[in-house]
Amino acid sequence: MSSRESAHWSDVEAQEVETGRFKRAWRLGKLGAKMTGSLIKDHMKNKVFKAEASETSALQSAALRNAQEMVEVMGQLKGAAMKLGQMLSADPELIDPQFAEALSVLQRQAPPMPYQQLKSAIEVELQSSLYDVFDYFDPKPLGAASIGQVHHAILKSGEEVAVKIQYPGIRDSLASDLSNIERFFLIGRTLLPKERAKEFIAELKEAFEQEADYEAEAAKLREFNEHFREWPKVRIPKPHLELCTPNLLIMEFIDGSPLTQVINDQLSKAERDQVMELFIKVFIYMFHDLHRLHADPHPGNFMLDNEGRLVLLDFGCVRSFQPQLADEVLELLPAFWSGDPQRQLDALLRLGFGKPNAPLPRLESIARHQTLVLAPMAESAPFSFFDWRVSDDLRALLTSDLNFMNLIPPAELLLYLRVISGIKGTLTQIDASCNIRALAEEACLRRGLLS
Repeated sequence: MSSRESAHWSDVEAQEVETGRFKRAWRLGKLGAKMTGSLIKDHMKNKVFKAEASETSALQSAALRNAQEMVEVMGQLKGAAMKLGQMLSADPELIDPQFAEALSVLQRQAPPMPYQQLKSAIEVELQSSLYDVFDYFDPKPLGAASIGQVHHAILKSGEEVAVKIQYPGIRDSLASDLSNIERFFLIGRTLLPKERAKEFIAELKEAFEQEADYEAEAAKLREFNEHFREWPKVRIPKPHLELCTPNLLIMEFIDGSPLTQVINDQLSKAERDQVMELFIKVFIYMFHDLHRLHADPHPGNFMLDNEGRLVLLDFGCVRSFQPQLADEVLELLPAFWSGDPQRQLDALLRLGFGKPNAPLPRLESIARHQTLVLAPMAESAPFSFFDWRVSDDLRALLTSDLNFMNLIPPAELLLYLRVISGIKGTLTQIDASCNIRALAEEACLRRGLLS
């Protein structure tokens, strides 16, 4: 090992990335079998003792007992398996909050690959020795995620950079991993209702395919740096395009701390409120003004730098939307503010909600649903997500009017709705508030939807 290669590398608990299709399938299959056994045991216990707990309770109990092993397996396999864990953990109301908390470690770190595997992968992409390009390279990763890991380095020019290298063979594992995850979801009601499981598989495939192309991500970093050029409190790493390949991304190094880990402890209430407002404005601007959306909003992708600026990371998954669709989403808000449930239903139908010729929910159910899900924008007053929980009330409403099952969202909105869910999940971890209705009204005015 070169003298320029940090001696503390031996302290890192590295694990070589498993690329064999059969070994990866075996790991997921073994985990699925264990969770199925736990599920059957709990379900039979409920039957024997005539417990009030439903099958869902048994499913959740099985998942919670095996959560640690899920984290270990997903973290070691990386790829689509780890990406699934990140997506599930982004919103503590999507799945059991304890389960989401157990999986949330996948947002921050996973076992990195060993140094020799790392060095070889980078040199294949650079087509030269590591130290022909870098004056310093820290072999201890800043983070190891689902598709690649990131390292701090210094170029020969003296510029500090973050080096993101893709795990060898991880792109080739996608098809087999998705097939195995789909089978895993057969017992996967442990994680999600059946209909949401199908949506997640489709979203997972699209997200993985986009994020596995680092050259495309470099282009998106350049694009969004231009979009946010006039936003002094927002930072996005600048790419070094001449050094990037489909498997290697070299970009500006930004020193900072994960947003949800530091904001409540290190900032005053007023400062937290300002960060929350900026965070929401960023996503409003992307979707409703740019019609482009950072589509991987798990908390690990947001930092605060040393000057308190919001740092956006990981632009691997970015989705474009038709302007008309984005405006039709906004049109739901004036309909909600009108208090007219028929207008609210009409706005949902124009947007593409609902099965053709299927019976629709009662108008009073529509009004109640909109009151629940759009509560953050109901009043022109500060709103906090920190203690806001709506899932139990929504489940009760859906049970009381089963025609809600027919009010399914259009396919082109599924990813957008997941992003909104992920944003909400991040904001539930921040003890802050802001006037969300005022921000929404500003967006409606900009788009000519309010007079």
